[in-house]
Amino acid sequence: MGKRHVVAAGLAAMLGLGALQVDGIVASAQAANTGSSTDVVHILAESSLEGSLAKYIPGVNNSGKATLHYEGKSLGVEDFDNANLLIKMPSQFKHITLHDEFLAAVSGEISTPYGTKKITPNDLKIYSDRIVVSFPQSFFTTQGKYRADIVLDFGKILKKYPNIQIDGAASGYQFSSTLVFASSLWDIIEDPIFGSLSGDYTTNEIEAVVK
Repeated sequence: MGKRHVVAAGLAAMLGLGALQVDGIVASAQAANTGSSTDVVHILAESSLEGSLAKYIPGVNNSGKATLHYEGKSLGVEDFDNANLLIKMPSQFKHITLHDEFLAAVSGEISTPYGTKKITPNDLKIYSDRIVVSFPQSFFTTQGKYRADIVLDFGKILKKYPNIQIDGAASGYQFSSTLVFASSLWDIIEDPIFGSLSGDYTTNEIEAVVK
């Protein structure tokens, strides 16, 4: 399980910089205004991604699930901005991620400073190597916390389509995540998964399917 802590301590904001680079990591401390009422300033960020993987066992119901727990905390100001959680999938899961029924295999809950709601298909966008989970608009002036508990039921798909291949991973399957606000200049499809609200999780399992 991986965790990244980045503390900008307001220095970038005081210096009028868009971001402060600390040990190669860019910590956001930017004010953004898209022409509407959206204003975002983040001067301190902390995040983590943890999880577990249960192998798929042919013939065993409810087997084959990856469970991810993301939590991001930010000090600053957010004025009714939308946030997107980007989760980069392990390359070995590409055939599962691209399957037409993968959207229905994703479930869980998301939490913002305003409350908790179940994830619905309308909250999700699926791309070839990543999942995007949309959070509702939020407002906070001190600390905002975002949490996502996500279950990827790949066993449901393998049960119906056993010929789909999930290769082994010698060093474990790696999931990466980052929280991106709508006012940020970020391409959710092309840009890499890193930043001050990002985290990584690598499974102990090196095989997702029991053969």
